[in-house]
Amino acid sequence: MDKKIETYINQIVSQLKCDEDEKREIIDEMQDHLTLLKNEYLDQGFTDEEATQKALASFGEQEPLTKGLQESLFPFFKVSNKDTWILFSLYSLIILFMLLFQRIIIRITDYYINGITYNRYISTPLDSEGVFNFLKFNSNIVPFKNTIAYLTGTHHVNMDIIISNTLGNILIFLPLGIFLPLLFKKYSKFTKVIVASAVISFSIEVLQIVLKIGQFDIDDVILNVIGSIIGYLLLKMIKSVIIFYRKLQIESHEIQ
Repeated sequence: MDKKIETYINQIVSQLKCDEDEKREIIDEMQDHLTLLKNEYLDQGFTDEEATQKALASFGEQEPLTKGLQESLFPFFKVSNKDTWILFSLYSLIILFMLLFQRIIIRITDYYINGITYNRYISTPLDSEGVFNFLKFNSNIVPFKNTIAYLTGTHHVNMDIIISNTLGNILIFLPLGIFLPLLFKKYSKFTKVIVASAVISFSIEVLQIVLKIGQFDIDDVILNVIGSIIGYLLLKMIKSVIIFYRKLQIESHEIQ
């Protein structure tokens, strides 16, 4: 590739705040368009040097082009990496509060302030003694057993509980599927997002039953992972739109 074109592209791309994959995509796109422009000028009879200069001039000045490309990376919501970390931290705190800390506070309030001796979060039949029986009554390791029961009405519970235990478990982990690949390069792969989501969800389920602030339900883990998958796919879809938008922007510079 022409050294001047290569330098021109590198000076623009090096200033962009995006991951390496996106930078490579932008470099490839710009190389293709600038090469086409240069070839057009060569066909018109210009020398190699003149064709390069005209192609670069037609493509646009570096500063406004860099700014336009940076904005196109987030056309709908312009947030920096720092902002994303802040949002992720807030999301993590909310998750921990909803699934752990809030339950601990309620349990303490029930017992020490309201004098309620029974635990609202676990089942304790009269004949249940020992760890085995406790786990038997407070664990579900059969996939979709409880979810099917909720949806078919086998468990006679109100609609709020059904929504909370199905749709709620999906939605609560949906942002995780977005944040992981955005903030951590090693989680840019689909399988790694699934594994990370499963580990996080499983750990929360274990903590809930160990602290006796919830039952262990494999359905929760599965639904949480499904939520992360949806979030990951949404991010991929948004990135595809961004790439398409960016191509249009580059092509508009080419036309100008």
